[in-house]
Amino acid sequence: MNELDVLPKTSVQIYLSENYHGSGILVETGGVFYVLSAAHVISQDVSEPLIIDGFYGISEIYGKIEFDAFIGQHEAIRHYDIAVIAVDQKHKFPDFPKISFCEDISFPENSYSFRGTQRSPALKAHTVTPCHLDTPINDERSFCLKVPLEAYTDMKGCVGAEVLGGYSGSGIFIKEADNNYLVGIAQNIDNDDFTGVNCRSIKVIKDSFLPDIDIADFHGGNTQLKLNIAEIKRSITQGMIDERKKANNYGDVENLTKKMDSFIVGWTPEDLDAFINDILVWDDIEHSKIRNHSSYRDLIENAKAIWASGNKKYQVSSIQQGNERFHKILDELTDFLKEELDGTSIKSISPVIAAGEVARLLANCNLDFKK
Repeated sequence: MNELDVLPKTSVQIYLSENYHGSGILVETGGVFYVLSAAHVISQDVSEPLIIDGFYGISEIYGKIEFDAFIGQHEAIRHYDIAVIAVDQKHKFPDFPKISFCEDISFPENSYSFRGTQRSPALKAHTVTPCHLDTPINDERSFCLKVPLEAYTDMKGCVGAEVLGGYSGSGIFIKEADNNYLVGIAQNIDNDDFTGVNCRSIKVIKDSFLPDIDIADFHGGNTQLKLNIAEIKRSITQGMIDERKKANNYGDVENLTKKMDSFIVGWTPEDLDAFINDILVWDDIEHSKIRNHSSYRDLIENAKAIWASGNKKYQVSSIQQGNERFHKILDELTDFLKEELDGTSIKSISPVIAAGEVARLLANCNLDFKK
């Protein structure tokens, strides 16, 4: 089911009596329906427990939705600005779409959508798409989306919060193939001079409100980071293999073999393949996920620069010392990368990046190792 069908069935307007308060999203988990929203949609003052009396939802497809109770402890509601509302069980929602919950927003090329209702006399719901990730998830499980400029202004030239304020509480979706992933809740609008929407990750819903929901892997995210080395090895071109056989040596990787002589006594083609594999794994990730997002590349280069400062040349007096030094270099660069990449979606693969960068530096003779 495409997003044009899914979003109208999940989008909810939240009212108190006749007064529109903001947006929400209808979800189902474990056979029970809930409306998720931002807590400040219910009350601007969340220092006191929220009161459900008088509140109800209006669905574009299903009509009026009566609320039953707020779910979760007040401290979590206040801290995360999240409201999880149990729907009165008398309601039935025919043909309700399947929605997967997903915390992975790893890569900038993902496209996001949300549907909500502006604070305007018309009170018509609109889908804002395509949105793109501006900041990764931080320690508070928040992230920011860039929204299209046309969604940030209206015909009268009003901008920012005045236009998008009513969208608070909308559900943030990633669309991939036939799956619709709910990744977060829109909470507030950034300053008028920046077209962004601050959001809270769905992980907060699971951790603090609905622990039984299943968190799925996004096809373009977590599952790709769980690298299948065997599969990537198979991507090595037959041409490279044929060249090795034909020349009976390693041709373009001769520089790397010379460096390896300093580190691994009696190394074998399998050892060389491991170094080449490190390069290929990292090249594969960099080409598909990093190259078009310069800030990641800048962070990696910055880590390498810090690591390399004062370490222009490594000299070793024995193969054993060289091998120990090489692994120490890997550990050092991995540590620097973890610091530089903290808060980004690729921090978890710092060891892969470090191994690939060091192997590539070795192959390109950018480091001078001497026995």
